[in-house]
Amino acid sequence: MKSRLVLRILWGLCCLLLLWMVVSDSIQFSKHPELYPIGCEGLGWSYESSENYIFTSRVAIGWSAIGFVASACYRFKYSGKILLVHFVLTLLRCCWNCIVIYG
Repeated sequence: MKSRLVLRILWGLCCLLLLWMVVSDSIQFSKHPELYPIGCEGLGWSYESSENYIFTSRVAIGWSAIGFVASACYRFKYSGKILLVHFVLTLLRCCWNCIVIYG
């Protein structure tokens, strides 16, 4: 039981860190968009336009907020399953990014 609580806290902190990073990056982008390679080829869909980058940032903010809330609300009926699905989908997405970038 304690290991589940520790894992839940660690995942919540990881999601909170991701949330902080994405929000600070979004603020940086809104102040200085010239620092980002928007419009360059070969960098992916997110960098094709400013709208795509903002949309991708908002999706990342929502996804990390879902993970943080799921880890914080441990008394709900299906919170453990929701947190596990969130973790597995995040892990699959990271693996997919590594395959696309490196392989």
